[in-house]
Amino acid sequence: MPERRSLLIAVAFLSLLVISVPSVIFNNAIRKYLNFMGHWSVASIKPYRGDRLPPLHRGTPGLRADPAQPELRFVKFTVKIANAKAVSVAGDFNKWNQDSVSLVQREKNTWVTVIPLPPGTYNYLYRIDGQLILDPLNPDTAMLDGRKVSVRTVK
Repeated sequence: MPERRSLLIAVAFLSLLVISVPSVIFNNAIRKYLNFMGHWSVASIKPYRGDRLPPLHRGTPGLRADPAQPELRFVKFTVKIANAKAVSVAGDFNKWNQDSVSLVQREKNTWVTVIPLPPGTYNYLYRIDGQLILDPLNPDTAMLDGRKVSVRTVK
């Protein structure tokens, strides 16, 4: 009987090894993939347009089917705040909707999101656990409707 027990223990150990090693490798690969956005700061993207586009209406030569698209920049919003449960950003770029752009917790106290924006100047505030606050990492501020807001210039 001891042989059967030893065999069952060996099979159980090998099964655990066969299951756990690939899951650790998979978990590390997914973590690396999801963290790659944490290293982006600002980049530009230009939409591709072919040389020839069909006219907007038949019989209207010279008109393009779509207007020229603005060049977009990927803008990273980061805030470091201790013991926060929910963080979002509201500003000119989302019509001050406090729930539309949520930040993701990357490290213990660091919250991050990336938003594509055309060049310009944008006013914004962070909403941390239901309370609107200025960006503690950005000294640029302005007054908007009697309230102080943070200002970000995208070039």
